[in-house]
Amino acid sequence: MIRLIASLFFAVSSFTYCFAEEVTFKHKNTRLSGHYLASTNGKPAKAILLFVHGDGAMTYDAGGYYNLIWEPLRQNGYAVFSWDKPNVGGSSGDWLEQTMFDRQSEVLAAIDFVQHRYNFTAQTTGLIGFSQAGWVLPAISNQNSKMGFVIGIGFATNWVEQGRYYTKIDCQLAGKNKKQISAALADYTKEISFLLQAPSYSEYVKFAGKKAMTKERFQFVLNNFKSDAKQDYSEIKVPSLYLWGEKDLNVNAKQEFASWKENNNSFVTTMLIANASHAMLNADSFSGQSIGALQWIKLMWLEQDAFAVEFIPTILAWLEQRNT
Repeated sequence: MIRLIASLFFAVSSFTYCFAEEVTFKHKNTRLSGHYLASTNGKPAKAILLFVHGDGAMTYDAGGYYNLIWEPLRQNGYAVFSWDKPNVGGSSGDWLEQTMFDRQSEVLAAIDFVQHRYNFTAQTTGLIGFSQAGWVLPAISNQNSKMGFVIGIGFATNWVEQGRYYTKIDCQLAGKNKKQISAALADYTKEISFLLQAPSYSEYVKFAGKKAMTKERFQFVLNNFKSDAKQDYSEIKVPSLYLWGEKDLNVNAKQEFASWKENNNSFVTTMLIANASHAMLNADSFSGQSIGALQWIKLMWLEQDAFAVEFIPTILAWLEQRNT
């Protein structure tokens, strides 16, 4: 029943956006299924925002989540472009075979496509990325000939440290005591040390036992777990807005926000959004490290009201400020 209700909500949400233009573009040998949504204020678009996914098998609209952000953006004169991850929806390839460098190259291919097809300039082309995109967008934010601005949401600097934080919070939410949490973190450290040896999958299965990842996920993690954006942060050369949720349970948001006080990059504006989760949802209503079926129904019902109060207004205000 829960799945049926969720499907109905999703169907209604999808119908609202069915007029999106469906297109395909290529990245290397992969055909990617993209969707272009024009601004809805009756005027030429001020700029276009390309949405860059976080982790997982994401459709172009993140299962309906992005729609809630697109509506106010489009009403305020911004066009949107997003695409299915490789091997998701209408896209070929396989996102689990990608490195973060592959993802960076894919975003640049998407930029070239929208600028050529829809006549946007670098100055009127922006990127908005979520979570894992924190190891994608900073690395290409020194290429100011390609884009005019970047918005990052819930970025972590270092993959391993983000995983350590996630593990700790996961244990706390499960009600584990200090001794159990310490043991879990020790196991996490052992796993990272093991991955540094570049083991085969069979060796990994022997090490992890019942907790082993699938072969495809293991290879993805092995290819990417050394990701670190610290050096990329210092080389950002386009106006950027980085946002974190004050009550993020996936990324150590307060630490990430505080670290920018020591970063002298004048291109980057940072903000810690009050009472916001990792997904920028109202943390009082949406707790936990992921969104379950019932919370997803609540999200689709509340629409923009599901977000932390400051989230959308902060993005819109920053975008308008750069236009003045």
